[in-house]
Amino acid sequence: MKRFIPLLSILILLVSCIYTGAGRTDLVRKMGSAGDAVITADIRRLRESSLKGLLPEGYEEVLERTDRIAIALSPNGDGYPLPAAEWDVEGIAFGRLSATEVGTLLRWLPDYVHSRTGEYYRATDGSGEIGIPEDGIVLFSSSSYGKAYESIFVDSREHIPASASDAMESALIGIWIDDPETLFPLGFDLPYETVEKIERAVLLADAGEDGGIILSGDIAMDSEDSARTMQIFLRNLLVQEIRRTGGHLDVKALSGIFTYEGAAVHIDGYMISNDKVRALLSEE
Repeated sequence: MKRFIPLLSILILLVSCIYTGAGRTDLVRKMGSAGDAVITADIRRLRESSLKGLLPEGYEEVLERTDRIAIALSPNGDGYPLPAAEWDVEGIAFGRLSATEVGTLLRWLPDYVHSRTGEYYRATDGSGEIGIPEDGIVLFSSSSYGKAYESIFVDSREHIPASASDAMESALIGIWIDDPETLFPLGFDLPYETVEKIERAVLLADAGEDGGIILSGDIAMDSEDSARTMQIFLRNLLVQEIRRTGGHLDVKALSGIFTYEGAAVHIDGYMISNDKVRALLSEE
């Protein structure tokens, strides 16, 4: 999602100090709300994996000092799939960060101005707001730093169950989806009639050998019939992809990739090819 790269690049540029906030994993559980998607990535593992191409180029030294980034995407428009420009983003980054040193650096950047309250810095082009609520943590938002701070650092309510957030943080990339009205591209084209029946999902992505993604996780649907429909659709999609690429169609092996029980669909080892990953990254 190219729209977010300038803000994240500035964010990554800052993580060259000496403190770490990696222990605050509870903060991820407070991110997002109904209709949102939350994505968290283990930057240390990502830069050593076959998916390191997902990271912006030219920041190798500072990326070594970033532990994790988590972002919440909120739809700010209608349509499906929703273009990247129509998602609001707020997020946190954990790394070796000093509030004093980063604040000093931001004051010298011509593209950022200090807010009236002095709590954060605002991009002069309106692309976002960024601040350092604690040593080791950067908080940023494309709309309102104050709102993001309130929901993540002040409000005691947790939006993501601990079991889900723990699973997300154990993966290279973890995705939480809650009662979506729309989605961004996920590597398979789900019809909207199926998407609107998703209640929540936890998707876990790890690196494949060829730069592709191995996807696992669970999708909770609104009924057993919806789960069956989702499973059949995903299986058919996989078969079509194998036939398109001339791969070997092992029906027995494929039957275990998408299964369902009750209203839950389970994904176990679905491979998204390198070509598809590149196509997703090129989405505007």
